[in-house]
Amino acid sequence: MNKNQDFYNSGRLVRFMLRRERIISLIWILSMVIFSAALAPAMSEMFDDTARQQFAAVYDNPVMVAMLGPIYGADNYTAGAMYGGMMLLWYAITAAVMNVFLMIRHTRADEEQGRAEVVRSLPVGRLANLHAAMLTAVVINAILAVATGLGLFAMQVGGMDSFGECMLYGAVSGAVGLVFAAFTAIYCQLSSNTSGAMGLSFLTLGVTYMMRAAGDMNSEILSILSPLGMAQRSKIFVENSTIALFGLLSMAAVLFIVAYELNSLRDLGQGFIAARPGRGTAAKSLLSPLGLSWRLLRNTVIVWAIVMFATGGSYGSVIGDIPGFVGQSPEYLTLMGISEEMLVGVSNAEKAEIIIDGFGMFVTGMMSLIALIPVLMAVLKLRSEEVNGRLEHILTRSVSRVKYFSGFIVISFALSVVMQLATVFGLYFCTGAVMGSDNPFVLTSLMKASLVYLPAFWIIIGLAVLLVGLCPKVTGAAWGYYGFVCLATLMGGMGVLPEWLTKLSPIGYVPEIRVTGFGVFPSDDVNVPAMLVMTVIAAGLTAAGLYFYQKRDLAN
Repeated sequence: MNKNQDFYNSGRLVRFMLRRERIISLIWILSMVIFSAALAPAMSEMFDDTARQQFAAVYDNPVMVAMLGPIYGADNYTAGAMYGGMMLLWYAITAAVMNVFLMIRHTRADEEQGRAEVVRSLPVGRLANLHAAMLTAVVINAILAVATGLGLFAMQVGGMDSFGECMLYGAVSGAVGLVFAAFTAIYCQLSSNTSGAMGLSFLTLGVTYMMRAAGDMNSEILSILSPLGMAQRSKIFVENSTIALFGLLSMAAVLFIVAYELNSLRDLGQGFIAARPGRGTAAKSLLSPLGLSWRLLRNTVIVWAIVMFATGGSYGSVIGDIPGFVGQSPEYLTLMGISEEMLVGVSNAEKAEIIIDGFGMFVTGMMSLIALIPVLMAVLKLRSEEVNGRLEHILTRSVSRVKYFSGFIVISFALSVVMQLATVFGLYFCTGAVMGSDNPFVLTSLMKASLVYLPAFWIIIGLAVLLVGLCPKVTGAAWGYYGFVCLATLMGGMGVLPEWLTKLSPIGYVPEIRVTGFGVFPSDDVNVPAMLVMTVIAAGLTAAGLYFYQKRDLAN
């Protein structure tokens, strides 16, 4: 087969893949576009001209640069300059995550599940499947870019009301997505399984983020080598450089070519990195449903525990710089729940501790939202096993449905505790390593402030269990509700959403617990009856999910 025939019938495969993506990618795109469009006017209202200039004055410090990147347009810090500087990085990271899942679904996962073999038995070229997956990524990222640009332009926020600038913001975000789609395409050739390809893809995302952070503080070249750093060099809503956009597209093209070459050399179902041979005999733990569930989720638990500990530690390592730049920004103080009246008439040392207390609670809340990701992945793992046809092999033996599903549920409940503790230990011990005996955090208070989120976690777990048992075809709605919880928490903290809407999220009922030894802000009171009610609701949802799961047909 010649080179032209290698791509034979790619167009038909593109149409097929786009049909498969019509729901999943639509949810991703709508969620991202709505969030970005809604946040633009919210930030503009929260920060007036004076507040933005005050923020710009304290932005140029290692903490902010490492988290958000360098500041552009500080002399005239418009709403657009602030939005582009603060949001482009995180929006691009979200686009990257979307593309990692997209590319794996249509390449390595299809090979593992046998779909690629069926497609290859038809009159298609050797590279047609990979080529179609790449073209699908191009189409979806183009839709994301256009929708994002139009969404921002429709808001008509001052400083970001130019059509061309808004479209450039969307184009750069889509280009970053394409780069990570290309990275993932390469890893799908190198790895022999889905988990390996996904692990390498997210490792690359983490490495490029750290490259950008280190480069922004010390080396411009290092930042440019990172697609995330290159995206920020577009200086959206300030200078609007298109060079970064062309650089990202060129990077994606080169990576795609490498993926093509690797795909042409390997056999279907194989990878250049050989899978590690398994044990000769199975471990005794695999003889129980709980043990098998743990084996399926073990790598997820370990990786996410490390991620949560490291992320908490990264915040702890810069805690000494927090009072300096947060204390000069009334908007940041408001976001952390600190009123100006609380800082009147107190010493500088007490002021610093109040700010650190508020920052610690803010970090605890934000990290709790991240911790929900592996928890939901664990409880929904059974559904993926069912869809992929592996569950029926288990249930044909003397294993009850409820007992097997309970293994995943037990692990997800336990995982909610583990993730919270990993964050606490990372934040506490890394702060202690930096500040020594001056560590402002109290370990027991940090644990209390973090574990108080557990009943809210359990309600979300219960909803996921109910969806698996009652409406298995719409289990993706669990991720949609998770997105709403994140939106309600973030926007509610800014005072943008009405209180009744934030109360539709269980996080809205979680009390704030002080995390330092300073006794002014806030109280240590926990609404025990509310926590018990939430726990009972979670138990009821979980029990209902198990009941309906036992009654329904498999793969229904």
